[in-house]
Order: sequence, then structure tokens, then C-alpha cells
Amino acid sequence: MVVVMRLAWLVLPALALVAAGCSSGTKAGGKAREHAVVLTIANHDFGDRDLADYIAAVRRLSGGSIRLALRDDWRPQQVGFDRGTLADVRTGKVDLAKIAVRSYDQVGIDDFQAVMAPFLVDGLALEQKVLESGLPEEMLPGVRRLGVEGLAMLPGELRRPLGLERRLLGPSDYRGSVIGSTPGQVSALTFRMLGATPRAYLTGGLPPWRFDGAELDLRTLDENQFAAVGHSSVTANVAFWPRVFSVVGNREVLAKLTSEQREILREAARQALAPAIERLRLEDSSEAGALCRRDRLAFVEATASQLAGLRAAVRPVYAKLEQNPETRALITRIRGMKRRASSLEPALRCLRSLPRQKAATPLDGTWEMTAGLAQVVAATHVTREDAQIDVGRYRLVLRRGRASASVFYPDATSHNSGVFAVRRDTVEFRFPDGEDGIYRWNVYRGTLTLRYLPGNKKGPPNPTFAPWHRVGP
Repeated sequence: MVVVMRLAWLVLPALALVAAGCSSGTKAGGKAREHAVVLTIANHDFGDRDLADYIAAVRRLSGGSIRLALRDDWRPQQVGFDRGTLADVRTGKVDLAKIAVRSYDQVGIDDFQAVMAPFLVDGLALEQKVLESGLPEEMLPGVRRLGVEGLAMLPGELRRPLGLERRLLGPSDYRGSVIGSTPGQVSALTFRMLGATPRAYLTGGLPPWRFDGAELDLRTLDENQFAAVGHSSVTANVAFWPRVFSVVGNREVLAKLTSEQREILREAARQALAPAIERLRLEDSSEAGALCRRDRLAFVEATASQLAGLRAAVRPVYAKLEQNPETRALITRIRGMKRRASSLEPALRCLRSLPRQKAATPLDGTWEMTAGLAQVVAATHVTREDAQIDVGRYRLVLRRGRASASVFYPDATSHNSGVFAVRRDTVEFRFPDGEDGIYRWNVYRGTLTLRYLPGNKKGPPNPTFAPWHRVGP
């Protein structure tokens, strides 16, 4: 629902790139120091992907006295960018960096391999349990052998099977195939045990005449438009591993910080975990909708026997990983977390259409809402600076299942059209770009309020900023 949902919490303002420095200490959450400590942080991806929640948490916990200056698009068009980025941190070209944990075994560090064990961490709820446990504190010290300091582990999307022109369901579908994969020893061994040939690829480079499929998250798939329109599929109930990251820092730079400042850099990951997981859930739903509508991507599910076959095929991977006693112990602990999980997460599905609402509904009419800065901050819990992007006047026209949404910002106007359906006290919106949402509604004396369903924040928060007032039929 792009026109009424700009996802402000994913956008952070550009930071001035100034040299890192230190001054007298200050209490976390207290008055920001006159001259903030500015630390550069490298991100291979564009923008603040995977780092937005962490950057915001650092700023909040430090009271603005520590700022992370983003250096995105770091080492572009390189397959082994993490190896080079680690060297950049070690030599002081950048203060901090985001490094995928899957890359460490390429440089002799196997402390993180338990997280990459195939089909083990296969849901966002379990990923959150792993990262909020004591496991990160046990894994991160291993990077010291590379001459850098490990500060934090951050969550990322689940990596799923993408079949470009074949469906990747059971082991037989992988045999003889070429699978695009980000370099890593565990991932390479996994695909070899499935009978496939793993091959690295650059952004935008998955031609179906060279690859049969890939392991990808939905956001990467959407942003790079890898899918062959009308032919590709994602196995929705299979996740190889999560796209987990670490934040590492230059030892000399960190040594100049106070112990309190270093602890803020670590604590920020814990504070950012729950918001990041919630964001990832919303993104998965949004990306699935966009891929279904734009690329006619099929979301398929492996059968119970196919799932069992996949797990059996990768037993040699576990046998190798568990030769290391520390990795074996970590895998055992993660399995315990998985057994204690309250419920399985539902598989993604391609909901192509919403049943047409043919009859008039209590919501039919023209509604307007004005969202002020305080209301946006209260709904999104972002800073006033970040919330400014969503301040404006909103209009929603609802008639017999058709929705027209407009936003009037001080500097621009945006429009979009989609469909909606009312079921008792809930309303569901679907828009062509995949920005779907489900909300609980209430109308009283010409005023409409929309709220998330308890425990189910599906959809951007913009419709919930303030009450809507009926202004016409």
C-alpha cells in the first residue's frame, strides 16, 4: 500500500561522514556530548539494509553521543566482498562493518557454523531465540583471530530455494543442477550432498541458461528481479538457513572508546533484535505479494516425504560439522530451542487475489486522516527526525471492494488503487505492489479507527496513525 505506507522506520537520514574520535564519557541515555563520536560502518548492500534497527538503537542508547555513519555499497561487484571488508576493518579503512556469518569459514573461522547447519534455523521465531540466547557471546570472540573485534550478531531473512525453471522440492530436483549460492563452506557442502553444483554469482547475475536455481531471500529476489516471469517458484516451507550477520570493529578504534561506549555497541544488537524480527516478518509478507503479482512467482510446498529426503541427504554435512565438539554442542542447544518452540511459523503463500466485495460495506465512503509528527512517533517508535517522512494528509476512498488511497505530503502527492474485503470486525487491503495489510476496524459517529490485530502486525502502520473522518460518500 505504497501511497499510505512509506515505511519510515526503514529509512534513516544520511549521516555526515566525519572522522571518528572520542571525548569525555557520558551516561547512556543522558545528555549527548557536544561532539559526538562518529564511527563509520561498511555495508556491502545498498542503504541501511539489515542495519537500520541497530543504527537507531545505538543512537537511542547513547543519547545521540555515538553516531554510526553508513558506508553502503562497500566493495560492490565482488563475490568475496566479506573477506576484503574484514581486511578493511583490520587496517582501519573503516571503523565497523557488517559481515555475513556464513563467510567466516572461508577465512578459517568455524565458530558460526552451527547457525548455518542446513534446515536447522528455519524460522524467524527460532532465529530470534538463538540470537537472544547466550550463543552470540560464545561465537563472536572467534573473530579476534582475524585481528578484529566482534561486537554483535544481527538477524536476517531466511534463505529459501528458488527454482528458475524447475521446482526445487525434494533431493531428486537438485541432482545435476547448478545452484547459485553465496560462498561458504557449509552452503557449498550442503548443495553437493543434494547432488547439485554450487556456483557463486554477482548481483543481477542468475541467467537460467547458467543456473537452475539459487538459495535466496525474498527481498534479494524482489530487488534483483531474478525470477523468470511465469516460470519460477519458491519452496515456501523450506529454509536452508538464516541470513545472519555480525558487526565487527577495528581494535584500535574500539580501544579509544570507553567501556560504556563499547557496551552500547553490544547492547544495541539486543535492543534491536525484536524490532528487526518484526520488520523481517512484514517484509516477507510484502515481498511475497509483490513477487506473486509482478513476476507471477509460484509459492510451492515440499511434501512430508520430500522434507524427510532433504534432511536425510544433508546428514553428512552434520557429521562433518559435529566433528568439532564446540559446534556439536551449539547444534544440540539450537535443536533444544527448536523443540521447545511453541508453534511452527506458517509457510508463505501466494495469495493472488482477494474475493471481490460485491455488496456495500460499513466502511464504504471517503475518509481523510491528518497524521501529525507526535502521532507518527507514537505509532512507529522512531525518532522525530525519521518520523517526519510520514507526516501528511491521507485520503482513503472505499466502494464495494475497491480501494483508492492518496497521501498529500508537503512536497509531493501519491496515489494507488487496490481492493479490500470486510470480514466482521477486520478489513484486509491488497495493492498491486504487494503492500497488503489486515486491520481491526471500528466506526462511530463518522469516525473510523484502524488497529492491528492482537499479535498480528500485518501491514505498515500508517493507517493506524490517527482516526479517519468521513468526508463524503
